[in-house]
Amino acid sequence: MICHWPVAFIENDKKYSISRYKTSYGVNVHAHVYYEMEYVLSGSYHQNVKDESYECSRGCMSLFNPDSRHRFDTSNEVEVFRIQIKPTSLPQIFKEHADEFGPVSIINIPPNEIRRIENILFMIEKEFNDQNDLFSDVIEGCLEVLFALLIRINRSTLESSKVATIDVRTILTYIDNNLKTVTPSSVAAFSGYNFPYFSKLFKKNIGQNLSEYINLRKLETAQKMLVETTKSIENIGYEVGFNHKSYFHRVFKRYYGVTPEEYRIANGGNEKRRK
Repeated sequence: MICHWPVAFIENDKKYSISRYKTSYGVNVHAHVYYEMEYVLSGSYHQNVKDESYECSRGCMSLFNPDSRHRFDTSNEVEVFRIQIKPTSLPQIFKEHADEFGPVSIINIPPNEIRRIENILFMIEKEFNDQNDLFSDVIEGCLEVLFALLIRINRSTLESSKVATIDVRTILTYIDNNLKTVTPSSVAAFSGYNFPYFSKLFKKNIGQNLSEYINLRKLETAQKMLVETTKSIENIGYEVGFNHKSYFHRVFKRYYGVTPEEYRIANGGNEKRRK
């Protein structure tokens, strides 16, 4: 679904664009010819890059190099602060340390640094909107400080992850025991690591995307319940974490090619319901 917000592009004679938007829609795969930063002020969305999905809420900063393909999905209202910068106008400190980031970087700001990062963003926004004397110099100075802090936070995250390991059996047991409420971010919180890093660690250990694994465990459990119990399809969906019957049907059919009702009938589940 295409996101409906007033898209801000950089004017030809400008170095950057600063904007803030709210949306309840996702946006399809796209890329930019400029550098982009997106910071979540409130709400949440899933930032999708290649085969990875990152849950982003307040304090999450996404950095996109030019031509980096990405999309995001959301089912609730999310407010995002966005900075678009021409590659030739990137702060010097970032140019010097660009190799520390990938084409797309998702950085979770530590709770004790969120207020400081947001204050810098709000100062940039005010200067950009007011355009008082020397506003461009103030913005560029703020961007230097902002990137310096992001480099420091990113280094700290990488340093702490060097010795990171996960107890696979404990993590998988946690998922199975909490199918009704489990989310990728709750699994990461249980593990003690930030979500972007844990997602990579999970895939390295399990060989599967975390969001995909959770969905499959929900559906595998639902499959068994459809055949072995007489519970209604709506209740089965609810018990494995699908709060809306229509969404449960849609996901089930996407994975298995049939609806839950068709699967139950084909596997003798209706016979058990009549007995």
